[in-house]
Amino acid sequence: MSRYRIIIRAFTLRRDIASSVILARLLERAGAQVIIASGRDFTRLLRNWNPDAILINTVGQIKRCAELAPNASIILWPGEGAQPLPSSDATQLAQWPEAYERLSLALLWGPRNLDYFAQTMPHHDRSKLVMCGNPRLDMVKFNPDLLNVEKKTIGFIGRFHSLNRYNSVPAIFSLQYPEKRNGVVWQVESFITMITLIHRIINETDLLISIRPHPLEAPEGYEFFNEGPFEGRVEIDNSFDVADWTARQRVIITPSSQSFYESYVLGTPTIQMDQLSKTSDMIRQITPFAAMSQLVGYQPESYDEAIELIAHDPSVPPIQNDEVDVHLDEFHDWSSNTSSIARAEGAIMAHLANRKRPRGKAVPKALMQLWDRISFARVHKRDPLHQNFNYHESYHVIPDY
Repeated sequence: MSRYRIIIRAFTLRRDIASSVILARLLERAGAQVIIASGRDFTRLLRNWNPDAILINTVGQIKRCAELAPNASIILWPGEGAQPLPSSDATQLAQWPEAYERLSLALLWGPRNLDYFAQTMPHHDRSKLVMCGNPRLDMVKFNPDLLNVEKKTIGFIGRFHSLNRYNSVPAIFSLQYPEKRNGVVWQVESFITMITLIHRIINETDLLISIRPHPLEAPEGYEFFNEGPFEGRVEIDNSFDVADWTARQRVIITPSSQSFYESYVLGTPTIQMDQLSKTSDMIRQITPFAAMSQLVGYQPESYDEAIELIAHDPSVPPIQNDEVDVHLDEFHDWSSNTSSIARAEGAIMAHLANRKRPRGKAVPKALMQLWDRISFARVHKRDPLHQNFNYHESYHVIPDY
């Protein structure tokens, strides 16, 4: 019998690709054929590869998968699996019950997600819900080398995707609706705070700086850091693994962001910019879970205080918080000593073993990959920023570790 054909939709490159590659290797070890898809080739694969299973990051893709690959199992592997109830997958699917019925599996992050489904869909079949944990935190949990990495730089986390979008769409795109104003204003104020701190670090210390753009940002937008007063002092990091980057920072300076999970569990101290940018209350209203980073980061009230913290040697100690510890267990299953990605692989293969294979022909994997190499070359020539968001196996080099 031919091997299972599985598509993994790595929708957001610098968010999804690290865990997707590891899951793909585990599925291949179990005997499956796997293709990691981006927005570029996802629809083409649905139509031509006759997949056994499709892993998607968002609920909104269920309808398209059902229409284009009606015999495939549709498996939700959330890109953001720790959300408050109103924006959770459980709430979305409760409002769209036909999509939930079409879903074969949902690989949830933590026990609170199971509670959300029990609350929002009490009369639906919940046997398709499997708790696996946060796959991105596997990159911390199972890489002991991170504990011995030399800490050379002061890290800044960007969260300016409305101002510096990965595909160069202008900021006015994010202001189509008046209610989006606060989100854009927050990013402007945060960026002004960041650039002010960077100038002061350069002028008042000999420290080196590393900036990690948000997954929805264009690293090219930061190219001005290669010249003028920034030259030789600032690097732009566009690697795939935020845990590896986090481990290499003496201290991380950031607006409110859910990237704090990696720094918190690694013990990398963080300095919050929200007080300096006067956006603390605003971000708690916009995204309350990201605002939890305020609980574990130093919050200087002046630039002088911030520079004193940044220049402190050794680095300021990390802050521990019971509320954050509970959140990591309830929403991410952090205390489990098993691999989230391995649990996902086991659930997928067990499911496929108990269902019939889809009938019909499938274009061979090698031909699908050749087709996509040609497609990628054409798209990249037309849009030089395409690779900022869309994965291609021959372009994006996966680190050996």
